[in-house]
Amino acid sequence: MPGDVATLLDRPIVAKLLRYAATSVVGVVVGQSFLYLFDSVLGWEEWLANVGAVAVSSVPAYLISRYWVWQVRDKNSLKRELVPFWGMALLGLALSTILVSIVSRRTEAALAIGLANLAGFGVLWVAKFFVLDRVLFARPEPDPAPPPLL
Repeated sequence: MPGDVATLLDRPIVAKLLRYAATSVVGVVVGQSFLYLFDSVLGWEEWLANVGAVAVSSVPAYLISRYWVWQVRDKNSLKRELVPFWGMALLGLALSTILVSIVSRRTEAALAIGLANLAGFGVLWVAKFFVLDRVLFARPEPDPAPPPLL
């Protein structure tokens, strides 16, 4: 069994998925912290607190994803990376804001509001990994060595 785990962890996609999960933990901590700050401490409307929290947490999520998870070091591309990344963040924002609004009509409990926010983003988590891996941060593989002439 331990050998199977080591073999699994040696696969690049698994290592990338684990880094992505760690990045998501950072995003959740930052997002939930700001959601609590904006909603419970500053008294913002729940939907506005959610928008603010997503806006703040999207910045480290993008940077950590790009540089650590996918280890992309070339120049940032507004059209190829930033706009689609923020588009996915906005999709998560829309879904989480709808859920936060629904929950906040029934309760003002910060835990319930935080869980609604998490649920909205959790639904998109797996799909987002594949979009980031196969589209946004995909880089062409170097051409294999040409076959010998003779």
